[in-house]
This record gives sequence, C-alpha cells and structure tokens, in this order.
Amino acid sequence: MKNILYISPSPRVKGGISTVIKGYLTSNLGKHHNLYLVASHVDGPKWLKLIKGVVGLVETFYYLAYKNINVVHIHAGDTISFKRKFYYAKLASVFSCKVIYHHHGAAFMPQYKTLSKKWKNRVKRIFEGVDLLICLSNNWRNNIRRIAPNANIKVIPNSVTLPKLDREKPNSVARLSFLGLIGDRKGVFDLLKVFKRLINDGYNVRLSIAGNGETKRLINEVEELELCDSVQYCGWLGDKEKDLLLRKTDIFVLPSYAEGMPMSILEAMAYCIPVISTPVGGIPELVLDGETGFLIKPGDQGALYQSLTRLIQNKNPRKEFGNRGRELIRTKYNIDLISEKLSIVYNSL
Repeated sequence: MKNILYISPSPRVKGGISTVIKGYLTSNLGKHHNLYLVASHVDGPKWLKLIKGVVGLVETFYYLAYKNINVVHIHAGDTISFKRKFYYAKLASVFSCKVIYHHHGAAFMPQYKTLSKKWKNRVKRIFEGVDLLICLSNNWRNNIRRIAPNANIKVIPNSVTLPKLDREKPNSVARLSFLGLIGDRKGVFDLLKVFKRLINDGYNVRLSIAGNGETKRLINEVEELELCDSVQYCGWLGDKEKDLLLRKTDIFVLPSYAEGMPMSILEAMAYCIPVISTPVGGIPELVLDGETGFLIKPGDQGALYQSLTRLIQNKNPRKEFGNRGRELIRTKYNIDLISEKLSIVYNSL
C-alpha cells in the first residue's frame, strides 16, 4: 500500500477536475492506497486564491517531509493552472518520491502559444521531467508530444460511476440538456440560436442549461431570444440535482470548440442519453458518430439543427444511441476500471 498525495483544485471548486478527484477519492483506490489531498485552488476572490496557493505549498511540504509520500499526483488544467502547479512540481522534485502530472487542460494548446519563452521552457521541462504524464485521450497525447517529445506519456481517460436506471424519461416533450461552463468555448450560445429555430419551427422541446460562468450573458440572451418559457437555467447543480436532470433528459448537447474529455458527456452517456457534440479533444473517443450520437463541426449551427431534429423526431435512434453509449461507459470508462489502472500505475512507479 502506497501513500499518494493529490495536488488538485478543492473538490468544492465548480469544474471538471474536481469531479474527477471526487470520483477517485470515493473509488476503490482508497482500499489499496493511502490517499491524501492538498487543495491548490479554490473558488473566490484573487486574494483568497493566493492565500490558498501559499497554504497549499506549506501543506505539501508537510506531507512530503512527514508522511512518507511515495507518489505525488498533480492535476492541472490550462496554462494558469500549470503556473500554479509548476511550484508544486518543483517542491515535489526535492523529495525522493515519484511525480505524476495529470493534464486536464481543454484550451491549453492555444494558450500555450501565447506564453513567454521562459514559461514555454518550463512547460517542456516539467512535462519531460516528471516520472509520468497522464493525458485523457490519444488526441491530447499527440498535442503534448509536439511540446515535449521526450515526455513519458500514458493515456488514462476520465471515468464515471454507472447509475441505476429505474425511472422512465417523459415522452411528450423532447428534453435537451447542456452541462458545462457558460461561455463561448462550450458553444452554449450557438445552442441557444439553434434552439430558437427549433421553437420557431414548431418542435415541442425544452432546454435545461446548468453550469457556472457567464450567467448574466446567458440570461440576457434567453430573454432577447424570447425563450424564457422553454429554456431553464438551473445554475450549478449538485450531485442529486444533476441526477434528477439527467434522468429526465432525452438528448444531451455540448457543441464545444475545445475540450479535454468532458465529464458531462461521460455522465450523460452513463444515463443512456444520446449525445450531440463536436470532434475536439477526446470527444470522438466517446461520441461515435452515428453510433452513440452525432458529431458536428464547432460553430456549424446548420448541422446542429439537423442533428437535433433527427433525434427529436425519431425515438428509436435515441434509444439505440443511448444504449450503446452506456455500454461503452461500462466497458471502457467505468470508475472501477480506471481506478484499477491508476492503482497499477502507482505500484509500477
């Protein structure tokens, strides 16, 4: 049994990495290893984030100095997250423990291009210097290879727990759902425009949107498009509220421009829901076009409309896509399978 120290955003932070961490902490990993967590980031004002970052470094030093840590498992997202985790990685390298850098960043590549030469060198040095760099998909492994060709990379996807499906979805209305950061990157405003077209064309549909981000912009857009009667903004959902929403969802939509491997798609597929999304990041490994859902080009509102109408009008493909998607989750993206892979990784280092 090894001592594993996670460096990650607080599980209370609203985001995909926190969802991943909560999954690991409640999985079978805890039966095989001693898991510790240092929160490097919290939601809130800048001063609070700064204090948490400093406190996190102090806590990390304590664990490394007094808890006989075998593996430091660093979870990071985009370039701002990398800059925070850089100092944790440097601190961990001082002690005789193995270091894993787990890359979750969705928009990392375009952000990387804007970094200074000093920070680009630091990215390369960390990526190639850690004992193992974990990517979420083959697509992201190829991206990282362009930055750090000598990095020791392993692909381990995100994962979810399969829920028990004991409730029927309503049939009278086609219910669409979007879960994620409210902003241009996730394509939610493209979805609103397409949804307005569906309403104008007489389709009996409802749309639920949940997440944080540009919420005022979203509410204003819904009002301007006169969609208040058919679009519900749910805010950030806890696990119970999310469960209730997904059990009522007929079609899940995430028309993103950039992604890692969205937890929201994994969750939707686990609930037997067909998915309409885009071929970015690790999504094509989840959403198999014409098998578990439809893939469209980012920003292609015409294709999004066509894909939605096909699933709205035909319940059989929705059921078939949903069943195939849940089976894919069960066989490849189940938390039990992924935690076992991680345990093997920890023992092999």
